[in-house]
Amino acid sequence: MPWPMVHFAVAHKLFLPYPMPAFLLGSISPDAIHAREHVTRKEKGVTHFVQDGRFPGIDTLQHACFSYLAQDPDSEWKAFVLGYFAHIYTDIRWTETVYADFDREYGGDPDRTRETYNREVSQLEFHLLRQEPWAQDALEQLRRARAFAVEPFLTLDEVGRYRDMKLAWLEDERQEPGIQNKYFHEQKVSDFTENTARELTALFHAWGIRQRGV
Repeated sequence: MPWPMVHFAVAHKLFLPYPMPAFLLGSISPDAIHAREHVTRKEKGVTHFVQDGRFPGIDTLQHACFSYLAQDPDSEWKAFVLGYFAHIYTDIRWTETVYADFDREYGGDPDRTRETYNREVSQLEFHLLRQEPWAQDALEQLRRARAFAVEPFLTLDEVGRYRDMKLAWLEDERQEPGIQNKYFHEQKVSDFTENTARELTALFHAWGIRQRGV
């Protein structure tokens, strides 16, 4: 799965000049399950609407998204919900494209696949943080975003604590591996965020969702 800075990159390509803070927070919140201790893969799948080990189809995403949007007319809530479902769609497309390429191309020790992946996407986070003109503003917007619960999956406290965890990690230079990426190159990730934002724009349009101001 892509990490927060990739989700923020998609968000900033979706909305000009910038997305609402609530959308940015929503765009990482399916992973807020990690605010709990000893989370299983199955528990994480639940917040992503995974069933029988498979990502949800577009119809399932649409139905769930509409269900949550209908819970509250508040504009921040709606932006948060759209960010949440944009995250899931982005995860799906990352798994089908960028991660699939990595899985096919990886030539190292099979027992170190996850370690290699984590090191490279960690490096990618810091690269985006330094190179993207919107990056620091995104962190400030995220910091002041209003948190919401996502019943029955996540509490308000978990969403807020996960946001704080990610901010602390991104602001700690000691977390940067300091490596040259072999698999997750700048252009590949840039193409991915551009394509995914375009696909999400079309998807929201097909669902009748207006993006302006989100």
